[in-house]
Amino acid sequence: MLVKVLAPLLTVFLALASADMVGAPEDADINSPEIQNALHFAVAQYNAESDSIYTSQIVKVISVQTQVVAGVKYIFTVEMAKTSCKKTEAKDNCAMNSDPAIAQPHECMLAVWSQPWINSVQLIENTC
Repeated sequence: MLVKVLAPLLTVFLALASADMVGAPEDADINSPEIQNALHFAVAQYNAESDSIYTSQIVKVISVQTQVVAGVKYIFTVEMAKTSCKKTEAKDNCAMNSDPAIAQPHECMLAVWSQPWINSVQLIENTC
């Protein structure tokens, strides 16, 4: 009798556990224009908030995820390093700093929350 009751419950539990959770982060395509815009925004905000005299840029994108949460949350795991350009210089093409002590490559998690209907984009997480 116990098996007749537990078997269907176990089946339902396993089916629910293996299903994707609604609202959970999902892997995303780095080549998507929305993803690229969010990533550029994240790097610009990171540089604006950083106390370094050098700008940083992405060396490598490790992962990209999106999550629907009253808008879209873009979650980036990236490797970043400082460039040879100082923040006071307005340059788009900055090479990585050749001095490893200055470049300091490091892994970061950056999250951007976009709510386009209220024209809001924010860097909400920065763990570098």
